[in-house]
Amino acid sequence: MKEFNKTNTVTYNLISYTGFKSLLLFALLLESPKSYEEIIEYFQNHPHLKEKVSVDTVRVYITSLKKIGCEIHKTNKAGGKKFYITKHPYEFNVNDKQIKGVIKIYKILQNTLDINDLIVFEKFMRNLAKKIDNKEFTDALNKVSIFKKTNMKLLNKLANCVNKKQTIKILYNSPNSGKKEITVITDKLGIYRNNIYLYGISLEYKQDTSYLVSRIINIVDIVEDTKTPIEIKPITVGYELGTLTPNVKLAENEKIVEIKENSVIIEAQTTNLFMMKRRILDYGGICTVLYPEDFRNDIINTLKEMREVYNNG
Repeated sequence: MKEFNKTNTVTYNLISYTGFKSLLLFALLLESPKSYEEIIEYFQNHPHLKEKVSVDTVRVYITSLKKIGCEIHKTNKAGGKKFYITKHPYEFNVNDKQIKGVIKIYKILQNTLDINDLIVFEKFMRNLAKKIDNKEFTDALNKVSIFKKTNMKLLNKLANCVNKKQTIKILYNSPNSGKKEITVITDKLGIYRNNIYLYGISLEYKQDTSYLVSRIINIVDIVEDTKTPIEIKPITVGYELGTLTPNVKLAENEKIVEIKENSVIIEAQTTNLFMMKRRILDYGGICTVLYPEDFRNDIINTLKEMREVYNNG
């Protein structure tokens, strides 16, 4: 080591040349197929070797790799023969039990990690899947990942806008009105029922809103002025909930205003009717919206549409 630090040159006194060059060749062939000429050029230009080797010598190194368990094949293309590794004893393998364990951990982390940390972890898992090259592992990951149908490039752009609290114009494929441009002051990215949402303030409706990321086609523009003050007036929503409903927890913006024999009247102050609507629908048949009238009618129409879908199914 002292000699190497002094001269920065590999010599026979330091290591076995055959072993060192075999390891270099192993790493080289893992990158992509290489011809005799490319291998010789690589050794000649290597900063610690700088030595020209013969074709026969390269064959010795290839034989050494085969003896330790590498499967090396040759291509026969117009550009000449090239060597490549199809299998080697240092591959990272996992068994079925290990796959189940990793996927179980991933499921837990999906419910606990911040969306930004989860994006980083997803990238790590995808890189791991490539290195393992195990179809069962990849299939299991695709089955549980909330990002499996997500445009990760777009999601990263949205995350960057959210971190800067930028106002952006998005092209959104609305299930009701089709494709349209929407301007929103970004607030955060979040997960609800294994779906990723962009949360922010709609400049059109002056309300807190949320948009399904899978329906965002692209970011049309980033508005320069991101500090425009928006006055958001909360809306009071009243609904009746059966007292026999198990595990009901009031949100921070809710309170009980009346207790009846078999139900309670709950009042919520909300600036996001979309999220409120989703909460109401989650209760199912044991919940009845009382006011305001337009929100009550919206819930009724949604339920009618859902019934028609099931009746026609």
